[in-house]
Amino acid sequence: MTTLDANADLLKRQREIISRKELKPFTKRSDRPGLIYFGGLLACIFATGFLVSLSEGSRWLWPAMLLHGVMLGHLFAPLHECCHGTAFRTRWLNEAVLWFCGIVTIWTPIYFRYDHAGHHTFAQEHGKDPEFVLPSPRTFLGYLYYVSAIHLWIKNFGWLFRHAGGYMRPFNKQFVPDSELPRIYFEARIMLTIYAVLLVFSIAAQSWVIAIYWFIPTIIGVPIARMLRVADHTGCTEGPDLRTYARTVKTDPITRFFCWDMSYHCEHHLAPSVPFHQLRALHEKIGHELNPVDKGYIAVQWEVLTRHLSGFASPKRKPAPAE
Repeated sequence: MTTLDANADLLKRQREIISRKELKPFTKRSDRPGLIYFGGLLACIFATGFLVSLSEGSRWLWPAMLLHGVMLGHLFAPLHECCHGTAFRTRWLNEAVLWFCGIVTIWTPIYFRYDHAGHHTFAQEHGKDPEFVLPSPRTFLGYLYYVSAIHLWIKNFGWLFRHAGGYMRPFNKQFVPDSELPRIYFEARIMLTIYAVLLVFSIAAQSWVIAIYWFIPTIIGVPIARMLRVADHTGCTEGPDLRTYARTVKTDPITRFFCWDMSYHCEHHLAPSVPFHQLRALHEKIGHELNPVDKGYIAVQWEVLTRHLSGFASPKRKPAPAE
């Protein structure tokens, strides 16, 4: 099946749950919610950065950097929303935040937009979904490897260096129009140049500022964000079932704020054109037809650990049955 056929099939399955007319009111975009959420997140990042400055030279430096890293890791939420083009109504604002978050979190923004579109088209399908989280058979070591974010840095830096060299792997290339390849290769070169300049500055100035306030916190804080991603799909149906291949998690308002309402993940996959601030209303309308879970992120994480892992060994892969 081609990507166009798959997208047509996805739209058909969406219409079986909610009609175009019913969905339209939820797709209205606005700058205000995005500015509030993004401004609030930046305020928290500056606050935790201030804690890092107060902790320098003390035993509290690493805990402060971890907390700061968790806040920096949540910049993935606006990055994700901007890659859909739904974070803001104003296009330049959407693209500016996309690039800012991409540089800070080390995600190539333009390429990620196409890669993530592939995830929505082929979510939870073996060999097709470019962002499949812990596919069966799952192991505890595989879980630790995913949550540690080692795979993330291998993938993201692989994108950076390969794309900067003018090469993209065939699997990834299938999601990208040929006309966009030069722009994607150029963005990787821009990002590598920025990182190289920061590295040279740090060495020349003999300064640890960039490492302490950005790089180290980002590395140690990202695993928290990876744990949240596990809850989105792991343990759900592995196949093209729009109703059950994602999970909507019950959580508190603060967590929803930092995740930009992606706890409503079923609704997001049902209709990626719906802005984050409309997902709760969409959930109230059609959530009962999807896969809501009356548990929070911690409870879902425990369920994944106790019910969806196969131990430490890596058994031979078999076709995964629907769960």
